[in-house]
Amino acid sequence: MKPALVWPVAGCFVPRAEWRSWLNRMLQRADALPDEACTVPECADARRKLQGYRGGVLVELALMHDTEIAALNASYLCCAGPTNILSFPASPEDAGLGVLALGLETWRREARLYGQEAEEHARRLLAHGLAHLLGYDHGWAMDDCCAFLLEKFAGTSSGMA
Repeated sequence: MKPALVWPVAGCFVPRAEWRSWLNRMLQRADALPDEACTVPECADARRKLQGYRGGVLVELALMHDTEIAALNASYLCCAGPTNILSFPASPEDAGLGVLALGLETWRREARLYGQEAEEHARRLLAHGLAHLLGYDHGWAMDDCCAFLLEKFAGTSSGMA
């Protein structure tokens, strides 16, 4: 099963297989989200996609340099400069959940700034982006979703339980 597809970029020290492993583990957790956690229609749509998964790609992750993600940030959100992660949800008719774009230099810079291991911060960003693809917007419900997605990684440095 390969529900996550990762588009690598030169200069990323985390192997492509590791990114895919993290996302696949989060997708498995997302499939186990409690029903009461899905209170918005978009979340219910995403849950139906997860439960009806029969193969193919659920989430694409594009690893990008800051100049590339800054262009996307300007085009889609009208924000200047790079960002850490962008989420592009699929339409309800599409089989997948959508696309995530992660800014490599911003991710590394933030990990240093927050005093986190780079891999830990990467998983936090992936959980945040995936929560958006699951239909959550910023707030306590999204925070709870991210914590749920990250539970399997607690106490691990490499992300392998």
